[in-house]
Amino acid sequence: MMPKALVPIRLPVIWYINPDNTVTIEYDKKFSWFESVLSNILKSPKILKRPLDNLNSQLWILMDGTNNIGNLVSKMESLFQEEIIPAENRINKSIDTFLDLGLITLITTKEEITWDNEKLKK
Repeated sequence: MMPKALVPIRLPVIWYINPDNTVTIEYDKKFSWFESVLSNILKSPKILKRPLDNLNSQLWILMDGTNNIGNLVSKMESLFQEEIIPAENRINKSIDTFLDLGLITLITTKEEITWDNEKLKK
């Protein structure tokens, strides 16, 4: 489990809210050298679009640098009640996934934010 005082915050990626109130995140694919060559030959897209489910969409919106992990758990439990139980485990797993994908970072104070983390539309 992550320390509850840490604050997850979105990194500057393109994201938007869909008509069904879910979030889609767009970011550059990271290729190995071989994958890059193959991608160029096949002219595959270089941008990944990652649509989120309802729970992760709300978590994404709340990760604006004002909520620590403890607050996120409380807010998500309040919003989704039984649907998210066990909330702490599910939120930690989602945060780990966002970290692994390079879409968020963890900070301890708001003063560490040096970028705009607001919604970026295409």
